Amino acid sequence: MVHRSRYELGAAGAVACRLEVHLTPRALPHQAVEFHQLVVRPLPSSRRLEEDAFGNRCARVELGGRFGAVEVTALSVVRLGEEEPGGDGDLGQDWRAAAARTAAAASEDPALRAFVEGTARAPRSAAMAEYARASFEEGRPLGAALEGLVARIRRDFAFDPGATAADTGLAAFCELRRGVCQDFAHLAVACLRSMGLAARYVSGYVAGSAAAPSRASHAWASVWLPSGGWRDLDPTVGRLGATGHIVLGYGRDYDDVAPIRGTADGARGVRLRTAILVAPEESD
Repeated sequence: MVHRSRYELGAAGAVACRLEVHLTPRALPHQAVEFHQLVVRPLPSSRRLEEDAFGNRCARVELGGRFGAVEVTALSVVRLGEEEPGGDGDLGQDWRAAAARTAAAASEDPALRAFVEGTARAPRSAAMAEYARASFEEGRPLGAALEGLVARIRRDFAFDPGATAADTGLAAFCELRRGVCQDFAHLAVACLRSMGLAARYVSGYVAGSAAAPSRASHAWASVWLPSGGWRDLDPTVGRLGATGHIVLGYGRDYDDVAPIRGTADGARGVRLRTAILVAPEESD
């Protein structure tokens, strides 16, 4: 995987820059990180790698001196195995029972409660509950409700890379009825939370092929199951599971795991160019 972002900082450039970078793949039972390197140009005055509140690896980078551009490149190699999600018993039970068990668990666990409570980007609201309710009918098994929700989102909204931006809110996406994977993921997370379930936003990539490498980042959702563990769902493609997806980070919404965010003192008219390539490693 190669993820390169270049920030052109305008004619005057910048005199200082602080970046928060979430481009280190997660080490997971089904995802082994075999190599990762983060290259920043110009050379940073300081950099440190930390683990955030959600267990993601985050690089904090500072640059000083006057410069006209900043380039961040993440090089990674991961090995994907077969994921064993579990929780099939939870998927077969009434979704209301799952919501009740989620509420009980969240009352004792602040970390889980953070994924039940709404955020500005993925709110817990009456409007989101109203949209989701058609899929969460009385007595319906949790798995069927989840399948129905992602299928409806996929049917009701169009994927359109030019329709929204990183700062587009959920209300605007719902009005436009078109957007990108980030928007689809926020909608799914908001719906799940509004039905009393715990849901998180997942940032990463879709693994491409040698013939058709992936050239964009991706986002999807994940719902907590009362027996423990999480089950992925990808509303952009309208299905449960995330086979072939590569995880960078988990958070309450995009703001927790934005690939790169920061400030550049003195910069005017910043322009961003990003190039991504995700494909199988060539074998000898």
